[in-house]
Amino acid sequence: MRSLKALAASFLVLCVVLLSPDALSKNKSQRPGQRQVNVWLDYDFDPRAPMGSPKNPAIVLTREMALVVGDLPGSRRQGNVVFVPAAELKRAVNVPLAGALLAPVVNQLSNIKSFDGFSAVDGTSLLKKAPSLLFEPQNAIGRRLTGSNPEQHGRLLRNGDIVFGSHLVNIMTWGRFNHVAMVTDASRGVIIESTASVPSDRPGVRTIDWKSFASNYMHVAVARVRGASPEQLARVIRWVEERKGKPYRWPIIMGLNTTDESRFYCSQLVWLAFKQELNIDLDYDKGMLIFPDDIYYSTQYVDHIVP
Repeated sequence: MRSLKALAASFLVLCVVLLSPDALSKNKSQRPGQRQVNVWLDYDFDPRAPMGSPKNPAIVLTREMALVVGDLPGSRRQGNVVFVPAAELKRAVNVPLAGALLAPVVNQLSNIKSFDGFSAVDGTSLLKKAPSLLFEPQNAIGRRLTGSNPEQHGRLLRNGDIVFGSHLVNIMTWGRFNHVAMVTDASRGVIIESTASVPSDRPGVRTIDWKSFASNYMHVAVARVRGASPEQLARVIRWVEERKGKPYRWPIIMGLNTTDESRFYCSQLVWLAFKQELNIDLDYDKGMLIFPDDIYYSTQYVDHIVP
């Protein structure tokens, strides 16, 4: 019995070490259960999965780019852009002409990014990002480990800080983070976010306490806008608080207009608050979609307090 307990304890310690942020930030070959997808087309997408889901991300193309491949099954036009299921575009680019014309999109590093269950390659901006990584943890214990100390991180928070969350789930996660929110009252640990459960658009923009926010994620990070005064941040906070109760925005069916204040997805809410109040553009790649990763990597403007 003792040997079994000792073995179990050793296994737990090993899992903690392997799944800690330090371990995850080391050489890619050392990361457990991970395989790197160098180009997003290398992944075996599932054509049966809904477009925008992790197994079949949406490829966001301009209308001109979409004309190259024609009307693909499952595509959806919306204004000046077209959403194309990754699985269908993968089939289409095998046509020589289409493959050549879409090379800037299909040859990107695997920069599929996500928020709240929506995954996409934003082909409207071709800036390369840090490659997304596909995690396939060997045990459900990975989901329970935070790899960090949320309570300790909570003591670092200041009003106006931007907080990020990432999952390490049994299937996969694209990008580094898939949720972002803002600290509105650091002394009480109050966060404001926009979120929803499929297929609804509620609860939308709401407040949540830091402990509840952090407990939902494998890892949490904190960023701070460099040089912003308390008075400026108070304006940003007031802006987001005035949007409480607004419904959630699912891009494929509810529009891509990032300045439309009738509804918000998580990173749109944070981005627009700083853009409107302080004229700070936290969108790293300037595409038509704003992801948590876009805000996190906007190191021109933000400092990583907890990376």
